[in-house]
Amino acid sequence: MPLTLTQLHTFSRLAAIGSFTRTAEELSLSQPAVTQQVRALADHFGTPLFDMVGRRPVLTDAGTFLAQRVTDVLAGVESLEREMHEFADARFGTLDIGVTVTIGNYTVLPTVAAFRKAHPAATVRLHVANTVAIAEAIRAQRFAIALVEGPVRDPEILVEPYASDELTLIVPPHDHRLSGLDTIDPSQLDGEAFVAREEGSGTRTVAEDALRVVGVTPDVVLTLPSGEGVARAVEAGLGVAILPLIVVERAVAAGRVKPVHVTGVDFRRPFSIIRLRERTPSPLAQRFLTMLRGG
Repeated sequence: MPLTLTQLHTFSRLAAIGSFTRTAEELSLSQPAVTQQVRALADHFGTPLFDMVGRRPVLTDAGTFLAQRVTDVLAGVESLEREMHEFADARFGTLDIGVTVTIGNYTVLPTVAAFRKAHPAATVRLHVANTVAIAEAIRAQRFAIALVEGPVRDPEILVEPYASDELTLIVPPHDHRLSGLDTIDPSQLDGEAFVAREEGSGTRTVAEDALRVVGVTPDVVLTLPSGEGVARAVEAGLGVAILPLIVVERAVAAGRVKPVHVTGVDFRRPFSIIRLRERTPSPLAQRFLTMLRGG
């Protein structure tokens, strides 16, 4: 039979106290139960652990050796139990979160700051990529939760919207046929050169899907890996773009690009929490999600 922690604990107390009766009293056991556990431990190792000298148990050499080692084992178990309780209470640990570019750079950092203030012993690591790459990482179980801005259609992945965002068309502020307009019809975008994020970007997917609904297929002539880069390209006159309002608000305020409303096009989109349906988030992740859902 495999040895148990109860046997080791009983043996350790008997070795320290030197009395079956007092050991039984301390552990709230019967004396025969103490004897049985120590005998089972001796049978497991195949060697006597105590000699009876008169009516007093005295450790054999094997018993002395075990008593020295079992102290470390029980101390390790006690430490493990304490650490597991602390982990379950979300007092410490490392939280890996996948985030898409806009969320990672613009929206989630205040929540991370509040979370770190509430859990100073925890470490948060953000893994930034586009929506497609983040969804693939979730499927591969590289992290348990992620925050994305693009659509995810996978029956194995649970998608939970937690906030919303809106995109806007931006154009060069001068010397462009749309620069002097505040509102346009979607048809006016036909043949227009577009600058966009890379394929797999949630921003690009949402923008292209919204335009296709009204019969416009964007002609993407330049792709860049960041919203800031796309905005700079528009500022340089390389084309027009559709980006999140939060990404372009400073460029708009500085007059480097101009927002233009496109009638009849819904550029709203949700920000979503995604995770595998069959995977339970860690206690730290649960605390983070609760804070995120609370705004």
